[in-house]
Amino acid sequence: MEYTTLGRTELRVSVAGLGCGGFSRLGLSAGKSEADAIAIIRQAADLGVNLFDTAAAYGTEAVLGKAVKSLPRDRIVICTKAPFSARAGEVDPASIIANLDNSLRQLETDYVDVYQLHGVPPANYAHTLEAIAPVLLREKEKGKFRHLGITETAPNDLLAPIRK
Repeated sequence: MEYTTLGRTELRVSVAGLGCGGFSRLGLSAGKSEADAIAIIRQAADLGVNLFDTAAAYGTEAVLGKAVKSLPRDRIVICTKAPFSARAGEVDPASIIANLDNSLRQLETDYVDVYQLHGVPPANYAHTLEAIAPVLLREKEKGKFRHLGITETAPNDLLAPIRK
């Protein structure tokens, strides 16, 4: 397996990561068992994959947690995401913290390597920067995650006005 540095994080990650969402959700949405999903994760790790991406919305955090529990925590990189619903208006920072704490429980770990706000539309950038990021950075100081990120937005979001 080849490895690279993930952006500016200094995290050494496999060039092939395992996404735990998508349509199959590690096979769980196709009728496969939790044991089958765990086997997929463990086989990926055996092949040198050390980057695992999940999200609360995927419903795979607990399976990932069980699968990597026996692996040295400092040799794997876990990325997860907080749900961010633009339809609900401005997101409450307390709900993001509750989601982070729940993700840590589901993943059975003390910290995640990259915690991401999932699908923040441009119209919510200012609120995210001013209200959510400071609260999350205090959680980072507590050691709950190492790096903070934001994931993609829907294609039409780029046409939405940015609130200032």
